[in-house]
Amino acid sequence: MKREIGIDIDQLVTAMKAVDEAGRLFEEARAVYEARGLKRISDDFKVAGGSVQTLQGAEEMALGARKYLAELATVAGYAAAGLQERAGERPATARAGFPGIAGGGARMARPLLDPTLEGLRLLLAVDYFEPAFKAAIEDVVRAEKATYPDPATFRIPKRAERPAKAARTP
Repeated sequence: MKREIGIDIDQLVTAMKAVDEAGRLFEEARAVYEARGLKRISDDFKVAGGSVQTLQGAEEMALGARKYLAELATVAGYAAAGLQERAGERPATARAGFPGIAGGGARMARPLLDPTLEGLRLLLAVDYFEPAFKAAIEDVVRAEKATYPDPATFRIPKRAERPAKAARTP
C-alpha cells in the first residue's frame, strides 16, 4: 500500500523486520563478546579491535538497531494513520539508515562473529535503504581489520614538545 508521501508500507515492514532481527543478532554477538570476558574497562581502549573497542562497537550496532527500529515504527505509524503531513522529513531520513553500523564496525576486531555478519547481510538484502547506507555495511563486511580509533589520535608529544611547567613562586 502506498501513501501520498511515497511510503511503501510493505517495503517499510520488510525493513523493520530485517532491522529487528539484525538487532537481535547484534545483541547475540555482544553477549558472546561479554561471555568471552571482554570488558569495557581495560588498558586497550586506544587499540582499534581491542576488547574495549570491540565491545563498544557491538553495543553501538545493537543499540543503534533498536533506536532505528523505533524510528521506522514512527514512520510506519504516520503512514498507516494517514498523517503524512506529520511525518515531515522522517521518511527520507529513515532511508539513510543509522550510524551504529559504520561506527561500530570500525571498532570491532576481525574476523567479525557470525551473528554480526548475518545481521549485516540481512540489512544488505533490504531494498528500503539508501545506497550510502548499504555501502557502509559493505565496507564493514569487507574490512580486514578495525580502523577506529586511529593510533595517531593518541600521539604523546616528545619531551621537547611539551609545554614548560610554570615556575613556582614562594
